Amino acid sequence: MLEQSILESAGYRVDLASSAEEGLEKAAARRYGLFIVDVQMAGMNGLQFTALTRADPELRQIPVMLVTSLASADDRRRGAEAGAAAYVVKGEFEQETFLRRVAELVR
Repeated sequence: MLEQSILESAGYRVDLASSAEEGLEKAAARRYGLFIVDVQMAGMNGLQFTALTRADPELRQIPVMLVTSLASADDRRRGAEAGAAAYVVKGEFEQETFLRRVAELVR
């Protein structure tokens, strides 16, 4: 919800999904400029979502930003291996840095 508020205040249009599975359904029906997903979700997690979108020819060019409380080097490595373009740790979250990174990814 914090990211949604920040993005909408910056002029971005935000579409929410209650799960990774719903996110994939929405992505199949509409074109997005960026996916922002949490690593820890019920059902399919954010790493699985990222790997699936990287393997899909229709979705692979859309960057994925992972936002998570998982901060270890191994967690970050798993995010990179799944194909995430950015990895944001909630405990290190800074609004300006977040918006700058989003702007870089949606170009």
